[in-house]
Amino acid sequence: MDAHLIDSAVYGHGWSTAESVAIFSERARLERWVHVLKALAAAQADLEIIPEASARAIDGLDAQSLDPAALGAETRRTSHSTIGLVRELQSRLPEHAREHVYYGATVQDVSDTAAALEIRAVGAIVWRDLREVEGCLLELAARHRDTPMLGRTHGQPGAPITFGLKAASWADETARHLERWRQSRSRLVVGQLAGAVGVLGFYGELGPALRGRFCERLGLGEPTISWLTARDRIAEFASNAALVSATMARMANEVYNLQRREVGEVAEAASEATMGSITMPHKRNPERSEQMVTLARLVRSAAGVLTETMVGDHERDGRTWKTEWVLLPEMSHYLLAQLGLARGLAASIEVDAGVMAANLETMGDFGSQELLRRLSARLGKHRANDELQQAYRTVRLSGRPLAEVLAQVASPTELEGLDRPETGAAAAMVDAVVAAATGRRSGETDEWV
Repeated sequence: MDAHLIDSAVYGHGWSTAESVAIFSERARLERWVHVLKALAAAQADLEIIPEASARAIDGLDAQSLDPAALGAETRRTSHSTIGLVRELQSRLPEHAREHVYYGATVQDVSDTAAALEIRAVGAIVWRDLREVEGCLLELAARHRDTPMLGRTHGQPGAPITFGLKAASWADETARHLERWRQSRSRLVVGQLAGAVGVLGFYGELGPALRGRFCERLGLGEPTISWLTARDRIAEFASNAALVSATMARMANEVYNLQRREVGEVAEAASEATMGSITMPHKRNPERSEQMVTLARLVRSAAGVLTETMVGDHERDGRTWKTEWVLLPEMSHYLLAQLGLARGLAASIEVDAGVMAANLETMGDFGSQELLRRLSARLGKHRANDELQQAYRTVRLSGRPLAEVLAQVASPTELEGLDRPETGAAAAMVDAVVAAATGRRSGETDEWV
């Protein structure tokens, strides 16, 4: 029986996706390892390290027919992570080819190369999803370029902004993730063929040439040097994933807070089937946003541990890469689940411009920054600030009307129009973000290359 939420038939949709499960299932892992071994045999035959007939026989192996339970039994019996696979594959090969499967390679050669293939598959989905999220946010920013709302600092009402500025900030941050993702591909999608201690000693002088052909057959980059205990590639992937996930959580957290009934400025789209509470029927909970923040915590936690794997001993340390066996798939499930939710959220945020305007009106002092600007021209910025600080303090302590107190500090001309939201360069910045992203996206594709 499946026990982990990732695999749960009831809850799995919140913690994984069909795509992530397809990448990291037990069957997919075995197929990937066999795929790596086939590429190795073919590369070895190219250089006449093994006979061509053996490579053809190995290429005919059917990973789909492998029995994971049988492999597990042999793994437990021998306390070796891949000998069960080796022996099972040998049993399916003609006698002349049995000694040539897994020829001269180590567990880490196969597992690290398989991890590079996993990163390639996950990274392609992340790239696709991020581009979709960014596209939705750019459209949202443009649509609400001039929609005024309260800006908030330290959790308190501040000066006016536009909702378009907020959405453009999310989009601009997403654009930087796309740039990091694109730049990192050549560093991350890299094969491993190192041998026992990294010098390819088993293959003699043919080692470097074999490594090149091996990586080429798999469509992976070739490392300059073996990376058995140099785990920065995995750590970089994890760190980039954590950054992406944190941005998606920042957006979700804003929606979570702005959907509160006492604020009510935005909301997640909800279907007729959505149930907010089993005991309080009036509720409309931000379930998608909540889950996105939860998943981000798990991704960031995994990234921290995966960064720890950069500190390993000597030429091989199972404490590093076996940690990756657990956390790289788990983190990827959570990240892809979160991005799936982010796509839906970004495409369907409901914005209530009327409530935004009403909340601005309720905060009758939202024009203090504009008043400070006007007074600064006459009094100087710091003197004007001191005068206004005292005026607002007087209003709080005395209960006197704000207009009455401000009239003692400012002229009627300086007070005129303060009830109209001044959003500064918000619209110009939205335009700049949209223009920059539109130009960049016109030269991109949905393929992570």
